[in-house]
Parts: sequence; structure tokens; C-alpha cells
Amino acid sequence: MLRPPGETLYGFFKTTCPTSALAWPYLDRIRNLAEGGSFSVLAVSQDDPETTARFYDDLGVALATLYDPEPWDASARLGLQSVPAFFLVGEDGLLRDSAVGFQRSKMEAFAGRAAHLAGRSVPAFFLPEENVPAIRPG
Repeated sequence: MLRPPGETLYGFFKTTCPTSALAWPYLDRIRNLAEGGSFSVLAVSQDDPETTARFYDDLGVALATLYDPEPWDASARLGLQSVPAFFLVGEDGLLRDSAVGFQRSKMEAFAGRAAHLAGRSVPAFFLPEENVPAIRPG
């Protein structure tokens, strides 16, 4: 699988998954925080490019995307049972952190790491008016 230089956060998803729809605007927010730093965000869609593009349009997100079409070989090699699933891979190619489903604290940690590597601070990743659950399974 493609691995850009620096740290990379891979996010596996399916367009029909409501938890993926919840998480993807925040994944896009992490991508924005990472700009100019040594942290990349790559989405991995379990759907075709056309379906994925509609999902992105509906959510208003713009993420670099890899595809893991059925029979989902990459997902199977990682042992994924559900999506969304996130894998933070270090520059050395080793797994640094992971999360399955939506976990507010993990998203904040990923955002903090992305911002740090881009020389930015993140005073509050989630806005006070956003009603964001602490956890939502995939």
C-alpha cells in the first residue's frame, strides 16, 4: 500500500456506514491541520471511485483516497471486522496507533499529532456547538 513520507493516518471506510459519515468531516479537518507538515491523511474506500466521490460531495470533504474493492484484500489482511478503522503509521513504517469506530479522544489525538508536525496548535478540535459523541461503533 502507498505510504507517503512522514507519518500517515489511514482511514478505512464504506460509504454506506453512518459512523464513517460522522467521522469523515473530522478526518478532513485533520488533513487540513496537517498541511505543510510531515503528516499525511489517506482514506481507503471499500467502494468504487464514483460512489466515493458522491459520498465526499455529500459531506463536503476532499481526501486523497486509495481503493480496496471487494473482496477487500487490504482490509482482510489487517483483520478489519468493521469500519471506520484508523491506522497511524510512523515514518519507519511501524504502526503507532489505531482506532476502530469513531472515538472522539483518538480523533483529538490524531489531530494534535498532525498539527504538531505542521507547527500548529489545536486549541479545540471539536467546536463547542458540535454535538459529537465520545464513541460510536462502526
